[in-house]
Amino acid sequence: MGNSTHFHDQYLAAWNEAMASGDSTPIETFLSPDYHGWLGSEAAATEPFDAVTARAGFGGTVSALRGSTVHADFRTVTPRGRDEAVVFYEMTYRSGGDVTGRALLMESWRLDDGRWLLCRDFTEVNVGQPGA
Repeated sequence: MGNSTHFHDQYLAAWNEAMASGDSTPIETFLSPDYHGWLGSEAAATEPFDAVTARAGFGGTVSALRGSTVHADFRTVTPRGRDEAVVFYEMTYRSGGDVTGRALLMESWRLDDGRWLLCRDFTEVNVGQPGA
């Protein structure tokens, strides 16, 4: 799988670039054309979404939290063959050293034409107290 952890470091750097500028384009470049996911905010329900919805969500998030930073804790990158990886981690949003949000993510990535692309994810938002 080669550069597996590095591709995810690049993804997190894109998040922080977007959070600094308020423009979600750096994050969006990592989305596969067939990207889809599920968002959960309580145990009994999830909302499916596609790439169009995700782009709108990313835009709203970086606009609302502009100036914050994102951090990945407890990250595990696991290969699934040479061209696929699954990443699990806790993402925290921080402002001035304070944790302002927390999500747990499980992402499926694929190497496509030399670039790692996010194909799908499951995100649990607003979960408990930060673990880090």
